[in-house]
Amino acid sequence: MLQLLEESKDDLVAMRLIGNVDKHDYQVMLPILEEKIKQHGKIRVYAELQDVEDLSMRALWEDLKFDFRHAADFSRAAIVGDRKWLDWLTVMASPFTTAKMKYFEYTDRDQALAWVQGTE
Repeated sequence: MLQLLEESKDDLVAMRLIGNVDKHDYQVMLPILEEKIKQHGKIRVYAELQDVEDLSMRALWEDLKFDFRHAADFSRAAIVGDRKWLDWLTVMASPFTTAKMKYFEYTDRDQALAWVQGTE
């Protein structure tokens, strides 16, 4: 399930993904990201992942296709969660984007928001 967070404003898209993430979630999220990119050029993304156990292969493919098309359109991305594989995913994605990417534990949510907003 996808939730947009109230911190989303200007060039920042803040979201929470909970539980099972599927193609429908990406069909909602990707147009929002594309619209922000049209408005601002480069955008920042804050993504909280809570209890995300199942990223379907189709949803992951949609995400990868979007990422490759827009690799230069992100300035910063903060990934927040409690799974070590998220840190690994952040490291593995870094060569494919010009964005600064950083993983934060869920307990460091405020620090992650400050970092992605550039106020840290």
